[in-house]
Amino acid sequence: MKKIKNRYMVLLIAAIVNFVHGNPYIWTVFQPHVRSEYHLSLAASSQPFTIIIGIFAVGNMIGGYLQHKIGARATILSGSFVMCTGFFLAAVAPVGMPWVISAGYGLLGGLGSGCAFSMLVAVPQQWFPDKRGLVTGITVGIVGISGVVMNPFCDWLPANHGYRYAMLAVTGIYAVLSLGGIFISEPDARPAGHGEGGAVEIVQRKQYTTKELFRTKTYYLLSISMALAVPAYVLVNPLMKSLGMERGLTDGAALIGVVAASAANIAGRFAAPWMSDFCGRKAVIQVLYATAMISVIGLTVARGGLFILLISLVSLTYGGFVSVFPVLTSDCFGMKYQGMNFGAVMLGYGVVSILCPYLLAAVQDTRLGTSLSFIIAGGICVIGMAATDRIQVRQE
Repeated sequence: MKKIKNRYMVLLIAAIVNFVHGNPYIWTVFQPHVRSEYHLSLAASSQPFTIIIGIFAVGNMIGGYLQHKIGARATILSGSFVMCTGFFLAAVAPVGMPWVISAGYGLLGGLGSGCAFSMLVAVPQQWFPDKRGLVTGITVGIVGISGVVMNPFCDWLPANHGYRYAMLAVTGIYAVLSLGGIFISEPDARPAGHGEGGAVEIVQRKQYTTKELFRTKTYYLLSISMALAVPAYVLVNPLMKSLGMERGLTDGAALIGVVAASAANIAGRFAAPWMSDFCGRKAVIQVLYATAMISVIGLTVARGGLFILLISLVSLTYGGFVSVFPVLTSDCFGMKYQGMNFGAVMLGYGVVSILCPYLLAAVQDTRLGTSLSFIIAGGICVIGMAATDRIQVRQE
């Protein structure tokens, strides 16, 4: 395979392939069909989603490790194969064996997807050391677009052809798009700087291995900061439509609110990392935290149009968080081991993502109910701001 030398072409292909890694979003529309066909409880039918989110960070670490053993291209293709195999198993799971769906879509899907995703974010950063925020925004932003595009399609498919056919069709689409990984390769190392045929960090800096990363205070602050960015969005997301209707919105207006929030999520993924190239990563994260805190606490009383505005702002900040933290990780620890290092940073993110639904369930029976979860999320944002402030970013 001839190596592509044009870094913009590598970025384009990586962005296209990354479309498949919006796969967790499709479970929202598959869940009711799986619950009905396999006679599952709400909790049991949510398990595949919980697993794929929780195991994704582990897949990132595996991908970073494999990059230094077999190269980025082989890692992307291997991860994509594991992911698609898992989705295929989820499609053919016997009615009496629903655990196969969790093992396939959740476990194998999360491992394979995380493995490939880590390379699709890390490799463009290597090609663009001068524009890491911008290119990360592009590659991660496509993941958000994937959810907006695939959800209506995945909603229509099972309604007209059944869950199994729909999951097989999605697996086929993802498999074809994943083949773009064949054309992705790491840049040549050129000490003179960067260009169309290669890229290196402009100033030679220490490149931290993951083992060394675990020994630094910065790692724990970074992981905690990213983890604490999760609750505001994860606690709001499942309630956007139903809570909006309770706050005076019609069904149609509530749906518009959900669409607006999705668009804001995408906008945050593109805009925040690009702005961080000019304003600094920590400064952008602090602004995102402040915005999330004000918005999520405001949701305790917001009604009508203000409710739509605030859920959109919470979604925008979440999109910004998941796009800026990969770049901040490479700022702190270098790009050479970015795949494994960012996977390690995401461990806290995965744990908190799994725990948040339990927090939401726990507060439902209290006097304040959902409002209490929003107040807690706002307080967590304050702690996240404090953790971010203490992160030491290496100077170029």
